[in-house]
Amino acid sequence: MVKITRVYTKQGDRGRTSLGDGSRTAKFDPRVEAYGEVDTANAAIG
Repeated sequence: MVKITRVYTKQGDRGRTSLGDGSRTAKFDPRVEAYGEVDTANAAIG
């Protein structure tokens, strides 16, 4: 069984997220929204 440990930096992420290529962008970036939509569609398809 895998135990997942939570990590807290207590600094927040300043509203930014990492993309697959290592770059960082705002969480409201259209790419982030599109990735979420694709993930939702993929989950529905199975």
